[in-house]
Amino acid sequence: MFFQQGYPTVLKEVFRFGTAHAWLSATVPRRVHKRMDLGLNGKVAMVAAASSGLGLATAEELANEGCRLSICGRDSGRLERAVDRLRSKGAEVLARATDVTDCADAAAWVAETAEHFRCIDILVTNCGGVAAGPPSAMTPKDFDDAFERVLLPSINLVTAALPYLRRSPAGRILMLASEAIVRTPVHFALSGVARAGLVPYCHTLVQELSGENITVNVLAPGAHRTAIHEANRLGDHAGAIRALEDRTPARRLGDPSEFAAVAAFLASARAAYVSGALIVIDGGLSATV
Repeated sequence: MFFQQGYPTVLKEVFRFGTAHAWLSATVPRRVHKRMDLGLNGKVAMVAAASSGLGLATAEELANEGCRLSICGRDSGRLERAVDRLRSKGAEVLARATDVTDCADAAAWVAETAEHFRCIDILVTNCGGVAAGPPSAMTPKDFDDAFERVLLPSINLVTAALPYLRRSPAGRILMLASEAIVRTPVHFALSGVARAGLVPYCHTLVQELSGENITVNVLAPGAHRTAIHEANRLGDHAGAIRALEDRTPARRLGDPSEFAAVAAFLASARAAYVSGALIVIDGGLSATV
């Protein structure tokens, strides 16, 4: 239409439109997207196995929300690097080299945390993995060891921290498991069987703690882009990683920050009515719904 009116007219219309757009931009308030306040500022959060992987990602997200942190790990060097990373975000961090499979060592970490911060509000249990292989390749001793490595650490930590969590106005217990407890590939027999015990443990805790303002939930992560998976992507298991991505409806591995965001929400005041849940975070691979 403008070009039918002649070139000078076009310039006038363009100028008029530009002036109107500038006026609207200056006078109409823009929508500002604010970060959701999870009410975690100042809370004391214990995160086990937080020197790397999903544990570290969870600690970082809680630090972003203003939590004071107590973290543990077995490798002192990696633990120190994690502390530096968290403190660079302005977080107050207590760290202790701890073997959470050792009941006494786990209890000592909890006691040190309570003495340092004078309270505990959030407990995130986490631990290492177990050997892979089909059930027929595993001995009864292998299964016994798996229970000690991936089930008992959560029980050790919850038992030690529960007296302090009961004093919190809003206690939170998050237990990290694995998607293997809902979708168990043949080579994840040990992990699936041993970690599955966290579900009835969670359910019984919820019933026992009824009315005490403590929520208990189990998180079951699928494959995420942690250092281990990235090493596998570049190594001998590259084909298996690509096949896993192809089978996943999301067509990729998860980012650790995505898992951590779910954990932080469940640790928050916003999730006060979420308890006794098993939450799978695997890009739709298990498709339980």
